[in-house]
Amino acid sequence: MRGRDITGQTFGRLTAIEPTDKRASGYTLWLCQCECGNKKLASVNHLMQGNVKSCGCLVKEKQWTAEEINQLHQLVKFAGDEEIARRMGRTPDAIRGQRNTLGLKLGNPQNKQWSQDELNLLETLIKQEKTNEEIAIYMNRSQSAIKQAKYALGYREFTVRQWSEQELEQLQELSKEKSIGEIAQILNRDWTTVERKCKALNIVTQSKKVSMRNFTAGENDYIIKVSRYMTNEQIANKLDRTEGSIKAHKSRLRKKGIIVASYSKIKARYFNSLS
Repeated sequence: MRGRDITGQTFGRLTAIEPTDKRASGYTLWLCQCECGNKKLASVNHLMQGNVKSCGCLVKEKQWTAEEINQLHQLVKFAGDEEIARRMGRTPDAIRGQRNTLGLKLGNPQNKQWSQDELNLLETLIKQEKTNEEIAIYMNRSQSAIKQAKYALGYREFTVRQWSEQELEQLQELSKEKSIGEIAQILNRDWTTVERKCKALNIVTQSKKVSMRNFTAGENDYIIKVSRYMTNEQIANKLDRTEGSIKAHKSRLRKKGIIVASYSKIKARYFNSLS
């Protein structure tokens, strides 16, 4: 390729302008104009072989920022390479290569994969200002999965809804007869938010009062046995307890190392078919 005229030819983002007197490994260095406006010297063999395609701007554009890497960590939990590439404006090969570099695997064993239609539906529900609980019920997903997907898509939940004086008065009244779960539903608050506010104000709810009555060994065995196919509400009705007390007692059992299964709709349908 020695002495070859490549004037006006384009190689990637570089356009050859004119040869220079300089050489590298026996090949003529050409002065090239990059699309970004910069100029660069490149040997004719590197240009012809495709080893040099820009002044260096192409490499810089392909570099991953810390924010992009953080987003990739979140997206791999529920989306495939093609969907991630579409979301991040990169090629599937670039996503796959960066995943391999970071040692990231697609999918989360605890969450099923998200299709593009599901992601579009999620964004629609978010724009309709639906709560995480409402979205989880509508899409048959866990609230944790919804929060992860929202975070990966760039939706941040930093705002904290303040308690009004009216809500605090209502909380005081409801605590006399209702459990934490029931209060949360009435006030349209998360269960954890209500529990924390009650602790801060030293409010003892009905669920706390009932939970003071110790669970018998028979009740423990029953809860462990039926938790797989009965909801907390159903168990509470059977044992004449509140839903909140059942939920709290399950948590205590798990902390002691006792395995308490999570509710399964499939198991529930099976046992209902037997009755």
